[in-house]
Amino acid sequence: MVTVATCNNPAHVQLVKSVLNDAGIDVFVPDENTAQTAPYLIFAIGGIRVQVPEENAEAARAIIAQLDTAAPDSDQAPPAFS
Repeated sequence: MVTVATCNNPAHVQLVKSVLNDAGIDVFVPDENTAQTAPYLIFAIGGIRVQVPEENAEAARAIIAQLDTAAPDSDQAPPAFS
């Protein structure tokens, strides 16, 4: 598994998971339980990792990049993906 994104918000992780799953890419989020049960630790663990099989990493990164650029222009910060 390869980490293709790190999010600071569980809602952003769900968005990424949903979009990648819709594209037929399996997603694993190793930090999901920690983020849900102890959200105050999200920054301490370095964010919530989104991982995919290595053969799907390039496609997943391209999809995530489209999400990042599709964020509407507003006063709100777009989802943080890295």
